[in-house]
Amino acid sequence: MGDRARGLDATQLKYLACGAMVIDHIGMLFSPMAAVAGHGDLLFYLFRYVGRLAFPIFAYFTAEGCRKTGNYRRYLLRLGLFGAFTHIVAFGATGGQSGSVIATFFLSALGIWFYRLLRERGLPAVPALLPALALAVFGQLAHVDYGSAGVCAVTALYLCGEHPRRKLLCLSAAMAATYLIHYPLEIFFQYEMWLGFHTYLPWLRSFFLPFSLLYTLCSWTALPLLSLYNGQRGSGSRWFFYWFYPLHMAVLYGLSTLIP
Repeated sequence: MGDRARGLDATQLKYLACGAMVIDHIGMLFSPMAAVAGHGDLLFYLFRYVGRLAFPIFAYFTAEGCRKTGNYRRYLLRLGLFGAFTHIVAFGATGGQSGSVIATFFLSALGIWFYRLLRERGLPAVPALLPALALAVFGQLAHVDYGSAGVCAVTALYLCGEHPRRKLLCLSAAMAATYLIHYPLEIFFQYEMWLGFHTYLPWLRSFFLPFSLLYTLCSWTALPLLSLYNGQRGSGSRWFFYWFYPLHMAVLYGLSTLIP
């Protein structure tokens, strides 16, 4: 009992992730570092670096939820309803730049549900993952937060099973792949950088590579915290974390419209 009580429970870790998310979105909507740094300066994105703590924690517990929920259909319904609602809120708040991370988690959970269903019917693991991969592509096209990389990260965490060290290694690799591979490629194709590759490569080396490295390193700060997870859910309402995302985004966006 004493060993289980040590460390951090799921609720405490999610509260930490919520705090990091607020800091991240303050940086996104208000650009608080603009007074001391320009867009081409790495310091300008200081608040966004802090926010990298949030996704790995929530992704970890989404995979845990897929493993441990007593009613998977109800879990999917909650994620789907809040995912659709928050996707609209996030799209409006960011001016169409980014969608909802809850929508990302819904697509991940839906892909995992298909995987489980197909595996129960005797399909081998690789073909059973095809619906999840299709949903990852859909997530990229729908501009959910973290795109296909986010959907794949949660799916990979689920496939790691209950092994703590394996899950943390998987999460560290997923974050590195997201920031060092997925993001540069996304920008390359989204802005048709191949039309100006001679300018893209120097910019990638001088700014985006160190920027992505900082994002990766800051996301890895979630790993020692998750290593302290004691397997307990903790006290508090699960609904808080569903409502927190749209409410804090709406409040911050409302404040941003009042500040010139």
